[in-house]
Amino acid sequence: MQNREKKIQNLINELEVFTHQLSDLEEYEKQVLENALLEQGHEELRNVGISLVECHVIDCIERNEMPNTTAIAQKLNITKGGISKITTKLIKKNMIEAYQLPNNQKEVYYRLTTQGRKVFELHVILHQEAKEVLRKFFSVYSQNELELINRFLADINATIRTTTGAKPDVINKCQSDTRDEK
Repeated sequence: MQNREKKIQNLINELEVFTHQLSDLEEYEKQVLENALLEQGHEELRNVGISLVECHVIDCIERNEMPNTTAIAQKLNITKGGISKITTKLIKKNMIEAYQLPNNQKEVYYRLTTQGRKVFELHVILHQEAKEVLRKFFSVYSQNELELINRFLADINATIRTTTGAKPDVINKCQSDTRDEK
């Protein structure tokens, strides 16, 4: 029994290291995005600075029909106040623009500007590249190992959702509502 407790403690330690590395990974992704924008000749974006949450809002706006503050907040599990602050920043950075329908002046919707679309397209490419790295990473595992890894990750995610009250599949939900291919 003592050996089992030691293994559980080792797993907990590894998860703690993993969660700290996720923060580093987010900073790395932000830097990769900024570098890629510059490498692709988007000099106009050099000093704009895009946070990852801003990138996710841009992504959500592009992938959904008539996105407003409430819809974006629900899809990304962020407060409406948080989305309002982010969209205000993105408007100032000329990444998105707000608009209203002629028959509904109350509701404000968002769409990408040309610069916002550049960020979106590059973000998609970077995610595709990251998925390919993960495909190669997982390809060395057997079918049984993959099933165990999948179960483990699903259980961890469920535990985190239960603990934090987060909505399930926040990232997938935003992407599952995608429009037809651009």
